[in-house]
Amino acid sequence: MFLPPPPPVPVAEVRTAGRYSGTEVKVGGFLSKGAWQWVGNDQRSPEQLWIPLDLLIGRLGFQRVATEAGEELEWFGQSIPLKALAKRSLDDEVAVDAAPWLKALNVSTSRRNGVLSISLQAPRVQNLRQGRGSTAGRLVLDLSGPALLQRQNDDLLLGVSITAAQEARLREIGLKTKRERQGLRLQGSADRPTLTLASPWRLVIDGLSSSRATRVRSTGNALRSALLNPEIQAESGNGLVLDTRTVRVGVKPVKIYRAGVPFNSQSLQLRPLAARGAQTGIRFLSQLAQPEQALLAVNGGFFNRVRQLPLGALRVDGTWLSGPILNRGAIGWTAGNRLLFNRLRLDQSMQVNGGRRWGLGFLNSGYVQRGLSRYTRAWGPVYKALSGEEKAITVKEGVTVSQHDRAELSRGVPLTPGVSLIVSRAGAPLPAQPGDRVSISLRPSTPVGEQPQVLAGGPLLLKNGQVVLRGRQEGFSAGFLSLSAPRTVVAQDRSRVWLLTLEGTTGTDPTLLETTLALQQLGMLDALNLDGGSSTTLLAANRTVMTGRGVTPRVQNGLGLVRR
Repeated sequence: MFLPPPPPVPVAEVRTAGRYSGTEVKVGGFLSKGAWQWVGNDQRSPEQLWIPLDLLIGRLGFQRVATEAGEELEWFGQSIPLKALAKRSLDDEVAVDAAPWLKALNVSTSRRNGVLSISLQAPRVQNLRQGRGSTAGRLVLDLSGPALLQRQNDDLLLGVSITAAQEARLREIGLKTKRERQGLRLQGSADRPTLTLASPWRLVIDGLSSSRATRVRSTGNALRSALLNPEIQAESGNGLVLDTRTVRVGVKPVKIYRAGVPFNSQSLQLRPLAARGAQTGIRFLSQLAQPEQALLAVNGGFFNRVRQLPLGALRVDGTWLSGPILNRGAIGWTAGNRLLFNRLRLDQSMQVNGGRRWGLGFLNSGYVQRGLSRYTRAWGPVYKALSGEEKAITVKEGVTVSQHDRAELSRGVPLTPGVSLIVSRAGAPLPAQPGDRVSISLRPSTPVGEQPQVLAGGPLLLKNGQVVLRGRQEGFSAGFLSLSAPRTVVAQDRSRVWLLTLEGTTGTDPTLLETTLALQQLGMLDALNLDGGSSTTLLAANRTVMTGRGVTPRVQNGLGLVRR
């Protein structure tokens, strides 16, 4: 007798987690622009929640902390090496999965109609402590739990519950405070260094020096306040224009913030704004503008947001801090003259013992590709490997003096004045051996690169009044070119050089083409797109007039109208 076959093994049900995305984020009741992606079908508990790094830092209080082993991302006792975090691109922003971080601190999340909401019950401030002696500039807030920390334009918003007596104590220290339903606002404190700690819960604010503590900024409309600044008013009599315009591109209204000065201004000149001493790292625009005495400033060129390295040409007073990449658009100028606009490439070569010439792909660049690249003291005091497989030679006074293996480069090789470090990546052969005589030459592809001041962005938008938007020729992806985002632009018309930022007024920001057409309506003849999106920033008289996402960003470099 044959038994019937057993029933088939049940097939496990496989469900693909839903993916939901949006372009607005509400943190602690404040709504701002920002891409996000939610993985999972539960509307209040995501399996993954991808949020841009800049938003986590600017709207929640995450910190990037340098350690001997590399950078780490920290937030209230949680710490993970940045290189160990999975990353993805959201609207050209680097995003990480924040779900584990938020769940660990019982942060509430929800999504609805394209808006991501993040909230956390405000902890009580249990104690205030100010340092003494060398730590007198440090303020510690002891908390009953973790708190949200937001940078909104010039202000620092702490999601905490505080008593009237504690607020009075903060004012005695010199902070300008304002209690709100969402927490405590510290006006003019967005660029103060902060730190979040656990066990016990603490929030640390640094930079309370006597000169900083007495700083008070007026509230209200930032542009209106800037226009009341005595220096701005004085320069307005010398030809400075600082205002906003709204133009329509098709049916889309675009708001343009603009600052312009005559080419022959006797009191203000255009200058690149860059950190002194080293190119690694990002800073608030105010931290770049203040040392240069810039009255007005915008953010500058592109940079690697994870490694915080420049991606494009930056030349200051004849020194290449970073070389051009991908033949991208750039401006070059000398003080008091019209700007030159064009695409730019820097052709570098190295001749060994009077014989073969070797191409050197990039100069002082965070753009990592197979082949040879050159680094000088302008990069910083030390070069550390940017990729896994590198070797290098040091050239000094026309002679190859040493060779460096992967281990040495990982630890760091000093860059002294007059030295060139030639780095080989991905198995490319080194062009010389110790003792070989070497000559290095470089030639810019257009007169833009011959100017003492150079800044690249891209793509080039206008040239001689004509649209020259060809982003694919400058190495930009189709997705980047079609993206709607806040914009930063440097441009010129017949009489002035202009620093401009643009945003949509009805929720949708301009594309690059819409930006170009809007600038044409304003009479611009030449225009170059700079880094935009969350980097977009306009600073006037040390006041943040406009930011791309409502968050005070850190940037790699900038462009300023500097007092002569």
